[in-house]
Amino acid sequence: MVPRAQTSPDRTPPIDPEEPLGPTRHFKPVPILLSVLAAFIVAQLRIPHLGPAAHDTLTILTLAIGLWFTEAVPIVVPALLIPILATMMGVTTVRGAFSGFGDPIVYMFLGTFLLTESAARHGLNARLAATVMNAHWVRGNPKHLIWALALLGCAISAFVNNTATTAMILPLALTAERTHHRGLLVGALLMAAYAPSLGGFATPVGTAPNLIGLGLLEAATGVRPSFGRWMLVFAPLAILFTIGSAAWLRWRAGSVAPVELTRDTAIPAPSIARPWSLAERLLVPVFGVVVLLWIGPGLLQSMPALANAPFLELLRKRLPETVVPLFGGLLLFLLPSGGPGAGGRRGWRNGERILDVSVFRRLEWSTLLLFGGGLSLGVMMFDTGLAHWIGGGLANLLRLEGTPLAGTFGVVLVSTLLGVLVSEITSNTASASLVVPVAIALAQVAGVDPVKPALAATVACSFGFMLPVSTPPNALVYSTGRLRVREMIANGALLDLAGIAVVSVWVTLFA
Repeated sequence: MVPRAQTSPDRTPPIDPEEPLGPTRHFKPVPILLSVLAAFIVAQLRIPHLGPAAHDTLTILTLAIGLWFTEAVPIVVPALLIPILATMMGVTTVRGAFSGFGDPIVYMFLGTFLLTESAARHGLNARLAATVMNAHWVRGNPKHLIWALALLGCAISAFVNNTATTAMILPLALTAERTHHRGLLVGALLMAAYAPSLGGFATPVGTAPNLIGLGLLEAATGVRPSFGRWMLVFAPLAILFTIGSAAWLRWRAGSVAPVELTRDTAIPAPSIARPWSLAERLLVPVFGVVVLLWIGPGLLQSMPALANAPFLELLRKRLPETVVPLFGGLLLFLLPSGGPGAGGRRGWRNGERILDVSVFRRLEWSTLLLFGGGLSLGVMMFDTGLAHWIGGGLANLLRLEGTPLAGTFGVVLVSTLLGVLVSEITSNTASASLVVPVAIALAQVAGVDPVKPALAATVACSFGFMLPVSTPPNALVYSTGRLRVREMIANGALLDLAGIAVVSVWVTLFA
């Protein structure tokens, strides 16, 4: 747990990424009662042009929104309530209500977690951090610390959970206290929160909203961009925003005296000179093969000469992207780590494996269950017609027809705006579950291809930078007690506004 108040500049607080953050650790009876009351009122309303099943789904949606927005209970609770209430109210069958929990997207995340947990367990992530932080260009110039945090946060979070990435680099950001320069400390801490969130949308597996958005898009339209196609569009955008935010924070830091920075030893990190362990040597090729199978087929199919190649179509059917990380993760239960086994003997037959069954005690079950609940809710919104009803009402309210915002760009802009605003007041994953179905329905009502609005809404859900409760990385850096809320709002509002404008244009042109 990160202490709220530490005044000594020479001491970096320990980081526990497993510690629950923010108000989710508390039970809030008043918000719970208000959420239930709001759902009850919606259930009693007479809403024209809304069928019984859609009306019941709206009641469930109202309760879920209330509990998610107020964080009166852990966010996994509404996710599990969704299929229970849907079954009890007769919205769908029990099999349909729980179908989202068996979606391949859930197991894609499971495989990704196994891979990233193995890298953290055997020091591969920490080795990367040590390599960057021990570089002379970082240690010799304090302001370069912001660039180092941007590089590490964006690169690691493309494949690692955003919160875990922030937890790993936050002690490095706190070394800015050694300069006794407030501007540099604020910039470094904000970069430790922003870079993982920005790097998260560089790949489909970088953050939970990406997989939620892709799952809902495929369920509604049958279209799902490949891993390679996603990276071609959004990896440059993630890099652009990371560089831009780092440049802004570095400029805001002002001039800093050339004090030599050194890495703090509060987090475990191997010396660069330490020999590579067997686990690390095996993990690198495993990661390489997984990434190659993720992006290779999509990139090859984008070439006109290979677009219809039979071997690529066979590979896509027999080894789809959702299976690749799970296969790679399970392989790690067989490969040796180089450590001794139960009998004290080392080697391929008797030694420890890279992963063992204890990894499942650290599994992010709440995120996996949140996936399932969000996907189930999204499918029910489409099947009952609720999403189309909301999209139609939003289209009538905005009256885009005959304005410069009519057409694809207007719908993309509205979808991006919704994603950013909702992500400021609730978790990114819950935001995607709520906003993406509305974006798809809005596009369908407006006669626009829903793929671009859905992708824009998905990426926009990673742009919650203003408030401590917007994202777990924000909460983690705020919990150090070194940041003021107004400092987060002032910098985060600018990045949110830039995100709304740039994401809308970028997705319209390139997605």
